[in-house]
Amino acid sequence: MGRNICRSSLLALLAAGLPGAVGCGFDGGAGGYVTTDRMDKGLVIILPGIEGVSEMNRDIRRGLLAAGVPRALPIHSWGRPIPGVGMIMNQVDFIGNRLAGVRVASLVKNYQDSHPDRPVYVVGHSGGGGVAVFSAEALSDGRQIDGLVLLSASISKGYDLTKALRRCRNGIVNFYNPEDVGLLGIGTTVMGNVDGMHGPSAGLVSFDTPGAGASEAKRAAYRKLHQVNCSGLTHGGDPHAATTHVGFVSRHVAPWILKADWPASGHVAGGTARPPDRPAAPSDSAPTAAPRPADPQPEADTPPEDKPRPPDKPVNARHRLAWRDGADTRSAWRYRR
Repeated sequence: MGRNICRSSLLALLAAGLPGAVGCGFDGGAGGYVTTDRMDKGLVIILPGIEGVSEMNRDIRRGLLAAGVPRALPIHSWGRPIPGVGMIMNQVDFIGNRLAGVRVASLVKNYQDSHPDRPVYVVGHSGGGGVAVFSAEALSDGRQIDGLVLLSASISKGYDLTKALRRCRNGIVNFYNPEDVGLLGIGTTVMGNVDGMHGPSAGLVSFDTPGAGASEAKRAAYRKLHQVNCSGLTHGGDPHAATTHVGFVSRHVAPWILKADWPASGHVAGGTARPPDRPAAPSDSAPTAAPRPADPQPEADTPPEDKPRPPDKPVNARHRLAWRDGADTRSAWRYRR
């Protein structure tokens, strides 16, 4: 009875686009992206970077839509909604960032209680990648989500993922971009990552993996860590935004969310795989590979305010209040394993 009441209230609030669904743990509506039908098919929580809701995280959602992801796709803003200084605070407040992860874990718990046995993924870009890891760690014993997807994550490369990996049925996939030196190399060395450690981010150089002296339990957990080098997969522009572009997300990220069991198609566990959209080099005995198709466009039902941005258009980093998207809750590929 309680589950049905919570579920009904949750759906009503999400459909209405209200700024808070506190009783069931959700913080607002995202229009056509969070509907009864989509909620019944699963949940993909998109966590923005320190800038809050922006065209980058909207493009993540557009890419998932273009690939046919049928689940609810809310964008959850986890940081302080203060223009300018709020971004700095969101980057350096490692204690507050862990608390933000706890709040995301609460959203997951309430959704799983009202929609049992549905798939749940958390996708985090930049600082949101670190908060995604914290959210998995904050899940109670015996509770799991299906997986974490980290895009250019601002979390230290040496961060211990053991606990987070144990809370993910499929594991964690980390998309890292060695071209993103400005923000995830220099910036995080000076300012620190969202976990408080200074130095290159896992979103730049990948996570460190256990050495020969690590315990078998830790090594077993890390078998569920998948790391994707994005060099050569992006198409210029801001390297920090490259992993959020509609075409990149549709081709490379969505398969991990659409596949029930990892690794995604085109990846070989424990080995190297050429991405399926990158044709083999031509030879005398084989025809020249066809050029890669253009980036897919969002579905026709994408709301008019979510028109795709030009690839190199600067991102408006201003925080926006309001799942309309991202109500603030702070204030109340080369493949390797």
